Amino acid sequence: MMQSDTFLVAVISPNRELHEQIAAALEEDRQVESFWTMADYPEPRQIAELLECRSGCVVFLDYEDAFRAEQVAQQLSGHERKALPIGIQPAGCAPSTLLEMMRLGMQDALAVPLSAREAQRAFLRAKRKLSQQSEPAEADNGLFAFLPAKPGAGATTIAAHSAAAAARLSSSRTLLIDFDLRLGMTSFLFKLHGEHSVLDALSLGPRLEDLWGQMVSQVGMLDVLGSAPVQFGREHPEGGAAALLDFAVSRYQTVCVDLPGEMRDHELQALARAREIFLVCTPDVGALHLAKGKADLLRQLGAAPRVSVLMNRTQGRGAVAIGDIEDILQMPVRCTLPPAEKEIAEATQRAIPIAGRSAIAAQIESLGRRMIPRQLRETPEEPRSRGFLEFFSVTPVRDRAQGRR
Repeated sequence: MMQSDTFLVAVISPNRELHEQIAAALEEDRQVESFWTMADYPEPRQIAELLECRSGCVVFLDYEDAFRAEQVAQQLSGHERKALPIGIQPAGCAPSTLLEMMRLGMQDALAVPLSAREAQRAFLRAKRKLSQQSEPAEADNGLFAFLPAKPGAGATTIAAHSAAAAARLSSSRTLLIDFDLRLGMTSFLFKLHGEHSVLDALSLGPRLEDLWGQMVSQVGMLDVLGSAPVQFGREHPEGGAAALLDFAVSRYQTVCVDLPGEMRDHELQALARAREIFLVCTPDVGALHLAKGKADLLRQLGAAPRVSVLMNRTQGRGAVAIGDIEDILQMPVRCTLPPAEKEIAEATQRAIPIAGRSAIAAQIESLGRRMIPRQLRETPEEPRSRGFLEFFSVTPVRDRAQGRR
């Protein structure tokens, strides 16, 4: 833990009304040791003074002047154990600005007009993170994000069945969140008909703990927070994504998030928090082109070290070589999955997870096992003879071992 449990709060914004709003939102927090406001973006010398403070420093950084705000964020980025920035998006903020904020390490981005409750929640998350910086992280606990290169790549199917495999193999409650807020397919795959959805969970905030049992549906040991049906006129409470994700990883040792791939705010929150990101792609030229765009964006966000590629629906003969795919995307291929229309259709019809000894089941189980904390993993089974089709699901490691690269 840090030596002090109090924090300095700095608000950097040319908008004095924001200074007053944040001060009012945090005035009853006893852990605020001192409160600084800056009407202009500080010079490096002034930032050094912030970092010399005895307490941890939480910086509310207004992106009204995006260029100067990014300069401040870059100077703070190397001191994440001492100072944590929270971005403030101006009205009409461009998507590129939001992406840059996330790339510079801001796991929270508040919108204008500012909500006092959201400011309080963001500050609470920042305090927790600063207080825990020196503590060893639970490396086996984490969040896994499944990101499609394009719609229809199969990310939802892989995410849902891999999450179910992780729950079964660990005998521990596992969570699957459908972040396609209105048109997600996870509930359909398992024929779930819960009364509540991810939209409800996003709006609950501090009440998540009390009402969580009503939010999720169960498939064996898997809890599913599904998407909502289309309801025109209902707003997307995306501001609650950070609170929902933080709550999820505090309650479950394995959390899988199925993303639609639109790279909206709630998806960026998940990508920023994910211990591992699976970019799901198919071997056709169009999908590879879109996957390259997603891969480039993930590199801009600084997430590349946490990304691996899942190649879906690959054919054993005539498939694009793994090495060529890695050269195109500049990211490692974790595994390949063969076409499995029959197995997927049967599992969906029966509303059960994919299992058995087929090639697709073997790869799904391998992904599920990868997401299980080490202390919950079963002792590896004795090697068994493998069916001919399973050898079409190869990994780059096997390719290199056989000299195919």
